[in-house]
Amino acid sequence: MVAKEGGNKPARGILYVLSRLAIVVVVVALVIVAFYAAMNTMNIRMVAKDALSLRAEAVLMHDEEKVDSSQLGSFFTEHFLVTDSVLTGAAYEEFQITNYYQRTDINPPIVWPWQTEVTVSADDVITEIAGHKISVTDENEEADQSGEKPPEWLNGKYELSMVKTGDAWVIDDMKLVEAAAPEPSETPPAEEAAGITG
Repeated sequence: MVAKEGGNKPARGILYVLSRLAIVVVVVALVIVAFYAAMNTMNIRMVAKDALSLRAEAVLMHDEEKVDSSQLGSFFTEHFLVTDSVLTGAAYEEFQITNYYQRTDINPPIVWPWQTEVTVSADDVITEIAGHKISVTDENEEADQSGEKPPEWLNGKYELSMVKTGDAWVIDDMKLVEAAAPEPSETPPAEEAAGITG
């Protein structure tokens, strides 16, 4: 009987080693998953913030010498670029914007490594839009003396639908969930605006 018990010791030892090895493998796997989830979440936050910043810049400044609109394709899908009413609209085309302030807060959920789609909450607020309407003459563009202010930005809480294409996350859709209270834009007085040139 003593010999029999002694014969079971190697088996118990192997089981002990295997159980500890399994625990180590599980812990390592959890650490890897957590690391990639954190990387995904951080990457999405950065991409979404840069995307909304570039979108606002392309719409408000609409000057290819100052804004490279070709970069939009790195942050948005083709579907978004042709359907977004802000990018395809002309609300600011008649204005020369000299300054604005943008505050963007991105709140992504935890994004697991195997996910390829995610919905992200974003607060996008642009205030202090300063500029003047421009009058196009035969020779050049001049400041309009009417003092008309640039339109207000549609501020509020948005839902961003983001998809993973290859290794990159891009925005495929953007829906307004809750509009923020409107804040007035600032426009220089007519005499000051008249002295500003493009």
